[in-house]
Amino acid sequence: MSSRYLSPSHGPDDDESRQGGSPGSSRPSPGRRRRSSSQMNQAPHDVRDEEPPEDEFNNPTFQRAFEDSRKMMAKLKATLGSGELHLEPDSTIRRLRKKAGKLAQFRCPPTRTVGFVGDSGVGKSSLLNSLLDCKGLARASNSGTACTCVVTEYHYHEHDNFTIHVDLFTKDELQMQLTEMVQAYRRHHLGPEIADRDEQQDIADRAKVANDTFQAMFRSRKKFADGQFVLGNQPEEAIISTMIKWAGQTLENDLPGTTTVGSKAECSRLLVDFTSERPDSQPRRSNSPQKTEQSLWPFIKKIRVYLSAHILSKGLILVDLPGLRDLNSARQNITERYILKCDEIFAVCCIGRAVTDVGVKAVFDLARQARLSNVGIVCTKSDDINPEEALTDWKKSKGRELEERMDRLKAAEDELRTMKARVDELREFQQDDDLLDEEIQELERLQSLVPSRERAVETLKLEQQRYLISTRNSLVRMQLLNLYKDTIPGGDLKVFCVSNKLYWEHRQAARDKALPWLELSGIIPLRKHCIAMVSNSQLRIARNYMDNDVRSLVSSVELWVQSGAGTQTAEEKEAVHYVLDAIEERLKKDLTGRNAPFSRLSKDLAKEFREQIYAKRRITRWTRQAVDASSDWAGWHHSTYSAFCRNYGHHCTNAVGNRNWNQEAMERMVRDMTPPWTDFCHSITDEHIGSLTTIIEEAMDWAIELVDDEILDESEAEILDEVLETRQGLLTADLEDACQKFETGLRLLWKNVSSSHRTSLMGENMETAYRECQAESGTGSDSRRKSIIRRQLSDEGLFEDIMSKFKTQFRDLVTDLQNAMQQAAESHVAEICQTLNMLRDENVITESERDGEFRKRVEEEVARVRAQLPPRD
Repeated sequence: MSSRYLSPSHGPDDDESRQGGSPGSSRPSPGRRRRSSSQMNQAPHDVRDEEPPEDEFNNPTFQRAFEDSRKMMAKLKATLGSGELHLEPDSTIRRLRKKAGKLAQFRCPPTRTVGFVGDSGVGKSSLLNSLLDCKGLARASNSGTACTCVVTEYHYHEHDNFTIHVDLFTKDELQMQLTEMVQAYRRHHLGPEIADRDEQQDIADRAKVANDTFQAMFRSRKKFADGQFVLGNQPEEAIISTMIKWAGQTLENDLPGTTTVGSKAECSRLLVDFTSERPDSQPRRSNSPQKTEQSLWPFIKKIRVYLSAHILSKGLILVDLPGLRDLNSARQNITERYILKCDEIFAVCCIGRAVTDVGVKAVFDLARQARLSNVGIVCTKSDDINPEEALTDWKKSKGRELEERMDRLKAAEDELRTMKARVDELREFQQDDDLLDEEIQELERLQSLVPSRERAVETLKLEQQRYLISTRNSLVRMQLLNLYKDTIPGGDLKVFCVSNKLYWEHRQAARDKALPWLELSGIIPLRKHCIAMVSNSQLRIARNYMDNDVRSLVSSVELWVQSGAGTQTAEEKEAVHYVLDAIEERLKKDLTGRNAPFSRLSKDLAKEFREQIYAKRRITRWTRQAVDASSDWAGWHHSTYSAFCRNYGHHCTNAVGNRNWNQEAMERMVRDMTPPWTDFCHSITDEHIGSLTTIIEEAMDWAIELVDDEILDESEAEILDEVLETRQGLLTADLEDACQKFETGLRLLWKNVSSSHRTSLMGENMETAYRECQAESGTGSDSRRKSIIRRQLSDEGLFEDIMSKFKTQFRDLVTDLQNAMQQAAESHVAEICQTLNMLRDENVITESERDGEFRKRVEEEVARVRAQLPPRD
């Protein structure tokens, strides 16, 4: 029989609800509604439609109330601008309209910073592009090279354009870097022969970094030639001086501050220009002649990019951080300091080598030293998994289930392939009008089945890929948890596995079809986690906005309307003026006067620090313990000792294990100072800051009680009560913000004092000694290195300097706290006084009486706003 009469095996006609529908889709209704649903499902995924975190701030009801408040302020602004009074420079209406405009544009400020740190090539830029939902924004240069040593922050703004702000190194900072690099380069090329291979390689690596940086900075200089200038006959100081002069000229003439561009492509090009190496053949600007130009990245400390991205609009700042293993000390220190300040840090690595990734290990070593609890891991390239290899690696149930899935997919693909071949065969005969009736029916039936079979294959592919990815993700996550859980207090280590490739492959597909793949990519869950970080702080800010900012303005407008009512007698006005004057005098005295508690805060806390912390220093005891620790290290083999010096005291070898000299040297100091510092911090929170809140409450309660007792007009008294209550809420919120910043500063300060990482006080004090050791070589270098370390640790000035800086930095913190509190108190008391003037300033009263129709419109609008305000929390 001819193959023309053969038909593929098939089961009963498929129903979409059983096999053919896309995962997560529902069967559409017939008619017009069906067409509308189909059109909607063809739209690509919108990140704004992603499931928000399940918390109060992201609750739809709360979000509607928040948005309604801003709309009410916009309408109130329009009403306040509907007359002529807002055009007068000193009018109260002009001031109130300006406030309404600000409240209409209010947006919760960023409150959390999430840093992503990782070595070059792990997909960090692609990860940030996916989270920002902005493909191709951060990328490598056209040559494939990318600089991994510039911190890049991503901030939110509402505009469609992109703004890039470049922060440059100062001349002093560049001088420190250039000095280090010149010494490293000359040591490699002019120093004595090094016997130890590891040390030899380290010196060579540092020299290469120096040379690459010199080439990037100075290759356009006529006097500069590779190697010749640095190794010339000039003294080292003269070489550095010339380089500093060249760098200063570049800083003055060649580098931008802030640049705004209209397109993502242009922004991406600028980022490449700022952060990537320029090949000699690639000029800086397309309209400039072909010539060799210096690169800009060696001069750049940090870049800030402002763009409209959904994840940033929620109050986040995302930061692209270079790895911690940069051989440029200044760059590494920048990353280290930044990590300590981030609200959450993710170490980024490729999933295939996550367990052994040295970049991740470096992050967790820092976390261990600085006692950080906010560190997680993001494994990229989760889709990079071969089913055949997985089948070989996975044993027992996992392997069997994968094999079954692969068999089902192969069978479905074979069936579909056979079915399509049969359709093609029948269509060929159809063109020649050579089909039997039963073949026509067969063709129609097969054509109707192909789409559902295609959907079934797509579903099986998704399910197999989901099983492969999720199973491997679980295995890697478990390994990472076992490896690093002890580093994180409570063992709450967050591990995310993502695929930027899957995300962008399906990002523009129809939403119903794309969503399962986008979820599988891991980007949506990670984005949701980041957004959830800001919820508590954003909830507090939004509530303060609705409960206090909006109500405060509404009360002020109501008082303006009231002041022009003209219903009070002269005696009543005099009584009101007496109450208002008394309130102003009391608030100024208690909150902003010379003897107000805010004005004494810095002095009082500095005194207590001296008595409870600084006076308890035991310099001789700490120094003795540090020297004892150095004696232990002195017995090590010279190559091991040298390796620890090259790694600034923190290293791991088979002979001695994982040791940290800084930590061991300061062990006694940390043990002695931890209890008093803990008690001191508690006393600050419980006694000093708590008492300030009480003073504010007492002053405001007194003022409200006076209003209730002395103001006869009930509606006027209610408005004044709300003025005082809302202003108290705003002042308290500002003080809480200042205290929160202060408490964060205290935690960072203690980490700086008690931790052993390179940028801690101990690390900075030991830096010079380690560098001196690194410069030693040749006969007798081992004994000289040990002598340098012992000399540094036996100097009591080491711990004296740490404690002195501890005291100075604490004083700076409390000074900033006092200034912030004083400014808040002065600002809010001034606002209260300005509002009270509406009832006692004849100019304001006259202004309110001047245009009766305008005042009526304002009265009606503010009444509508009042009626729509949500209940106060």
